[in-house]
Amino acid sequence: MWPRFGIKIGNSTLCIAYVKADGKAEVIANKQGDRVSQACLLWDGDSEIECGLTAKQKMATRPKQAVAHSFQLLQPKEHLTEEIFSNALKDIPCDFDKEELVFRMEHAVPSDKEDQDDQIVTKELSAYQVTMELLRAELELAHQYHTDADQAPIAVISIPSYYPVEAFKLLSDAAETAGFHVAQIIAEPTAAVLGYNIGEDELQARQHVLTIKCGGLYSDFALFAVQNGFFIELATFGPFAIGGRQFTEALVQFICEEFKRKYKLDPHESRRSLAKIRTAAANCKHTLTTMPSTQLYIDSLMDGVDFNAQMSRARFESLIQPVINNLMQQLGECIEQAQQQRPELKRVDHIVLLGATMQIPKLQAAVASRFPDAKLHNSHSADEVVAIGCARQAVCLLDPLEQQLQKADDCVLVEDDLYIWHGDDEANATLVLGKGSVLPQKIRITLPQSSEAGDGPNELSLFKIRAGDKEILANLPGPAAAEDGLFQLEVEVNWNDKDGNVVPQVRLSCM
Repeated sequence: MWPRFGIKIGNSTLCIAYVKADGKAEVIANKQGDRVSQACLLWDGDSEIECGLTAKQKMATRPKQAVAHSFQLLQPKEHLTEEIFSNALKDIPCDFDKEELVFRMEHAVPSDKEDQDDQIVTKELSAYQVTMELLRAELELAHQYHTDADQAPIAVISIPSYYPVEAFKLLSDAAETAGFHVAQIIAEPTAAVLGYNIGEDELQARQHVLTIKCGGLYSDFALFAVQNGFFIELATFGPFAIGGRQFTEALVQFICEEFKRKYKLDPHESRRSLAKIRTAAANCKHTLTTMPSTQLYIDSLMDGVDFNAQMSRARFESLIQPVINNLMQQLGECIEQAQQQRPELKRVDHIVLLGATMQIPKLQAAVASRFPDAKLHNSHSADEVVAIGCARQAVCLLDPLEQQLQKADDCVLVEDDLYIWHGDDEANATLVLGKGSVLPQKIRITLPQSSEAGDGPNELSLFKIRAGDKEILANLPGPAAAEDGLFQLEVEVNWNDKDGNVVPQVRLSCM
């Protein structure tokens, strides 16, 4: 049963975290010492399949034998639109059959005779099988800490918030086949918020949390109301075709132009040269998230000519500024739309960053400038926080072997703000529950005594409650007593389904 694991898998990377004996979640490093593994797969032409960094390194020279960015296709066939296919095929190195929904990898076997052509052998894998192979590599990391041969490691796995419900079963089955016991699947934004323990303090007021994800290919946003450990999803937006690919491409175009200007050679004419440039640009981008400058060196880029240049963070930030502007404009439009639909969303209290691209300092600065009053959570690596949140959720499951793989449990929410006041003095009305709060709940409040009410027991025990445009009377079951003009009340709010509408039921008692 222990330890328990959290897994984040995406188009570009995946990682696995576990909870240590002291209760802290930690990401497990792979064989290369990296805490985040590359979501790449390479077939050797025979029976061996490599996963991770070694596969990505060989992908530039053997693209027809490699699969990358496959997770976006782990969806039921009816949900795979032409738009999804057109975006996906730009980033998949090998051939993909849209009818059979398989990646078709090819390997040339040299002929023994000079007068005969090389023999082409192929291997086909579905997105489901690729996901399974990648998760098997994560299972090897889990076995460093999970030594029970009779019990599969228990894991909570994340999935993008915009994936259809049917994809949950596909991901769960792939992980089960790989060797995990999947206790639960949760949305990536929810896992990221869990990673920072936001809203778990019962004494805190209702807070609003914005999650911003910018991964390798796509970006998406989500808004939550958090209170007393409850997470209420207010809105989700995306996916938008703004991701690490656009940031890398800005650097790729710079390298191509510089190389063409210096040597009068155009790398766009060679697919192999472009692959080398993209690999170097991606490495440069990641280095500049932590270093002020780096050396861009590409051996034999084209016609035996090397490329060598110094790249500073300042120059890189100037190249990617248009992409940042597009992302921030998209984010601003989504926030405005959410505030129009939910008037109670007046401010954002917390911002959680997820996705490797959100580690770019210039992008973080743009977010902080857009929301100066919000607390920016970036102490965890944006590429690891989802796995950490999943691992923390795995610990909270009381019976992980009996968990239901549902996208969300049904819950009843308050449809209008719920206010209470004493007597006829509505000016002293106190908010009991805000719109969207989960029922049932018990709340302790301090309520001023009405100056217009008499001293009789009937007047003292008379309270009024309003939900929306409906007002009701409520009496304490026993005698009421106000100390220093204040009532100390416990308000228990439940609900009743009346004609398809949620009607709050309120019970008062003195503390």
